[in-house]
Amino acid sequence: MRAAGPRAAAPGGGGGRGRGGCGGARGGPPRPGPAAELAARAAGAGLDAAVGAPGAVADADLVVCCTTARTPLFDGALVPDRAVVAAVGSHEPEAREVDAELVGRADLFVEAREVALREAGDLLMAGVGAGRLVNLAELVAGKAAVRHDRPRFFKSVGMAWQDLAVAAAQYEAAG
Repeated sequence: MRAAGPRAAAPGGGGGRGRGGCGGARGGPPRPGPAAELAARAAGAGLDAAVGAPGAVADADLVVCCTTARTPLFDGALVPDRAVVAAVGSHEPEAREVDAELVGRADLFVEAREVALREAGDLLMAGVGAGRLVNLAELVAGKAAVRHDRPRFFKSVGMAWQDLAVAAAQYEAAG
């Protein structure tokens, strides 16, 4: 039985059943173990989460990619406008987890513009300039609009310390 709630996608190899998911990095065998663990944890929190094949993103509300992929994991045209995509794995100028199709139609959120424009292959290979990027701090401070008529894409380039600081500030602000 699947938990009720938003559909979440976890990265992993094909062959998963259900909704959501990313395919494994091309060129090597998928590692479904970590992806299955992430999906199980999300399901335990009440999300309808599963590891799925690349096409399963068409039904997802949340797609999480945590791979070292060098090429896109799925067709970005399949991602619904309501979805949020977080790509936190690949962080080199020549590597990407998502394609230019998704980047071209999504609102783009990053930890820091300057770093993203040096390291985020997902953005660089799609030809994105600084003007399209919203810093995570701006989003958290309410200085950026969040649209729901297009996908929202968060690209991390490995600044976990900043992610933690922003999350801690939000937690404290919530009381």
